[in-house]
Amino acid sequence: MERFPWVEVFRGLAILEVVLHHLLGRFLREVPPETPLWLGILALNRTLHFAVPAFLFMTTVVLGVALGRGMALGRYFQNRVLRLLWPYLLWSGVYLLFRFLDHGAFQPERIPHQLLWGKAYYHLYFLLVALELALVLPLLAPLVRRRPHGAWFLLFGVGLTLLVYFANRYLYRLPYPASTLLWYVPAVALGLYVASRIEDLPRLLRFWPMALLLALVGLGGYLPLALEAFQGRPVNTFHYQAFHWLYTTAVAFLLLFLAHRLAGGPLRAPLAFLGRYSLQIYLLHPMVIRLLERDPTFPEPLGLKPAFLIYLVLALFLPLLLAHLLVRARLSPLLFGR
Repeated sequence: MERFPWVEVFRGLAILEVVLHHLLGRFLREVPPETPLWLGILALNRTLHFAVPAFLFMTTVVLGVALGRGMALGRYFQNRVLRLLWPYLLWSGVYLLFRFLDHGAFQPERIPHQLLWGKAYYHLYFLLVALELALVLPLLAPLVRRRPHGAWFLLFGVGLTLLVYFANRYLYRLPYPASTLLWYVPAVALGLYVASRIEDLPRLLRFWPMALLLALVGLGGYLPLALEAFQGRPVNTFHYQAFHWLYTTAVAFLLLFLAHRLAGGPLRAPLAFLGRYSLQIYLLHPMVIRLLERDPTFPEPLGLKPAFLIYLVLALFLPLLLAHLLVRARLSPLLFGR
């Protein structure tokens, strides 16, 4: 991590996107439907829908480099896999209890299903997918070590993605495909490619204009379909997914480019600070948002813009404060695995 200061900057940018995405979804309920403001918030919410592929891309880069350089598997599973498994199980339990206290409904027979698919709360599926990625990456490490031509990574990403999509559509329909690693193959394939060429990263980042063009093409195809789907209108699911895969994978590369540039400037410190605690913010911010939402007297009556700013500040800084206190109390590894 010391050699790559842009990693934490990347995570800082990505966690900002996560919180903004969820807040925009929350404030859709505060605006009259179908109005221009509502459509604008919805469009921005759907545009900021790339965090999971981005985080998986960066995880693939970091762990791919470590495995490619010969990290011992025993150490890898202890330091990486177990550090993901425990927080996933712990915070699934915390959020199941939170849901019970919030809604009063408890269905113990559904707990195995919720754990299997990351559905103890709406955001926890990411930890499950990250755990799957950590388990699979040792099998993919030879791709990093052998450094095949980039066309092989492209073939792997596109070919497996198409296979997964059509198998899910015509053979066995998964209840929650986005809760499986197979739904994020393009981001993983790109991460493996970057990991295999990490010494040439400055040269690779010169292709950012191409990534920007691909992101714009992907967004141009994905966003109209996403708006239609959110409003309950039928859309071509293959077109939706293909454009979304293109958009999110290209944006992950653009975030890497931006993080690499910002890592040498004045924004490095605050973004890296957020990135260092990105897991804590990710795990805790939905609870903060929900607790604010339950209070009918504050902050919504202050107006849309002040309420949004209050939500944003509290959703970021309450988890940061708690994380800092837990680090000082040496309880952070017990609760967050780090």
